[in-house]
Amino acid sequence: MYEKAWKSLYALIYTIFLLCFPCEVFCETTLSFDEAVSKTLSLSPRLRIAGSEINEKAGAQVQSSLLPNPVAAYSVENVLGNKNWQGWESAESRYEVGQLIELGGKRGFRYQTAKFQYYASQAGFEAKQLSVLNRLLKLFTSVVASQENLQLALDQTRIAEEVYKTVSAKVEAGKVSLIQQNKAEIALSTAQINLEKARADFFKNRERLSTLWGSSYPDFERAVFPFYEIDLPKPIEKCLSDLRENPELLRSQMEHLAAHQNLNLEKSLAIPDVTVTLGYKTLQDTGNKGMILGASIPIPLFNQNQGNIQKARAQTVRTHDQYIELELALENKLSIAHRELARAYMEAEKIRSTVLKAAVQSFELAQEGYKEGKFEYLDMLDSQKTLFEVRERYIQALLNYHQSIADIEYLNTLEEGL
Repeated sequence: MYEKAWKSLYALIYTIFLLCFPCEVFCETTLSFDEAVSKTLSLSPRLRIAGSEINEKAGAQVQSSLLPNPVAAYSVENVLGNKNWQGWESAESRYEVGQLIELGGKRGFRYQTAKFQYYASQAGFEAKQLSVLNRLLKLFTSVVASQENLQLALDQTRIAEEVYKTVSAKVEAGKVSLIQQNKAEIALSTAQINLEKARADFFKNRERLSTLWGSSYPDFERAVFPFYEIDLPKPIEKCLSDLRENPELLRSQMEHLAAHQNLNLEKSLAIPDVTVTLGYKTLQDTGNKGMILGASIPIPLFNQNQGNIQKARAQTVRTHDQYIELELALENKLSIAHRELARAYMEAEKIRSTVLKAAVQSFELAQEGYKEGKFEYLDMLDSQKTLFEVRERYIQALLNYHQSIADIEYLNTLEEGL
């Protein structure tokens, strides 16, 4: 009866604890890659800046399509003078409206230039997204790799502690010398130092990842990612064909088209515009009234916009050359990343399928044999060292694989940043 009452009391206390302290207080907070992508795309300071640039270009596009405003003017003559022009009796008043008429298709070329600049800003935003996602995948997989290295260091420390206890027991039993205990103690201290280093690397990588969405402190404890799942790389030909859709190339193409339209605009600016005037005139002393009709046009005697045309022509050539240079740079970066991806894939698969299994088996046999007195301490220590070196190399090969994937899936030539 009392036992049943105590169980009920424990259940009540546990329920109250759950209500007072939600799961987040004592549960591990995880972060998936999809969640990191969502946070980065919505909160990245770099992308917010790029989004503002799109709004700027959109405003410029609207402005480029507007007609010049008409000009209203009023003037009065023959007033406040002397003799017959004293006062306002002889006033000659003019009421005029002037309108600039752009010739040569200036407004159309100006609009086309702004339109392609707007398209370039949109493609540039997508290119910066690629740059940010590239960095995100690299930092995210670095966090996962440091997680695995931390777990590896924990395993290494745990095994070193077990070995130290085993050796100490053998020393007390007089089966081995004190030197082996000293070596085991050194191995344990080294493992503990490596553990602290692995923990520091993990914390550092988490903080670097958090800066991508503008946070100075990580709000997660563990990153979730299929780190050990790798696929055979796609053929390089398929990757090169996908390159044609790269937003950086599209941005460069739009910049070239904008430069071409700007050249047309500068050529059209050499054509003089006409200003037409319509007005009304009154003479105070005679009461005469009449219309004013006029037109004016500048004479392009000296300035025919030669310098700006030359400048725009050079910009057109430059943007075309920049497109070719960018295409070559992307192809070169893609080829390098694909070779590194293939190498990392082969290395990781080789370690997983043969080397790691052999290292694990060798260590287990050496550890068991040492306990039974069949192997020397150095044999066990060597097999332990080999096992952890293989695991470290496996983690590094997987990290190289995923970071090469980042350079292929999110290919860009922009500087990495927030």
